[in-house]
Amino acid sequence: MSKIEVNGLILPLNDAHVHQRRGVTAARTESGEPLHITVLRCLDGRHTKTYCGLARADNSEDFVKIMEWGDKFEPIADWFNTVQ
Repeated sequence: MSKIEVNGLILPLNDAHVHQRRGVTAARTESGEPLHITVLRCLDGRHTKTYCGLARADNSEDFVKIMEWGDKFEPIADWFNTVQ
């Protein structure tokens, strides 16, 4: 199975761990390529950490950038639950 490893995180490259909204273009690169809303479910030992960001379709370089710099989803969800 293909996977990406960054900073102790492991991202298996399969549909259970990489979710992209390819029908929705959130932005475009300078060269005009569409960027899609992307959610990555990364493994960190026994835990799963969820990161979100923008990526080109099935682009592993963009996935690495999200893992390094993307927003970690759990704190966003925790904050949202406190304001409801």
